[in-house]
Amino acid sequence: MLEATFEKAGLRDIEVRRVPSPVKLPTAAECVRFERESFGALHQMMVGLSDAERAQAWKAIEEALSRFETVDGFVGPCEMLVGVGVVQRA
Repeated sequence: MLEATFEKAGLRDIEVRRVPSPVKLPTAAECVRFERESFGALHQMMVGLSDAERAQAWKAIEEALSRFETVDGFVGPCEMLVGVGVVQRA
């Protein structure tokens, strides 16, 4: 999608690379706190839930994320896509 967007914008010599970007925090609970404060999309997905259902969903998220806790803390898998392209000169 990123490459297609760059092409549509008129760029050439486009490269898109995946960059490992693990999320590192002390615990899974800290990751959930971060997500609750930062990710509006998660809140939008839960907008139709009651308070009790929302609390249950956050608990399930924390339980699922706990599998990424190590002796060194929480290390959640994540990657970013980095794209570059060259502007075509007329």
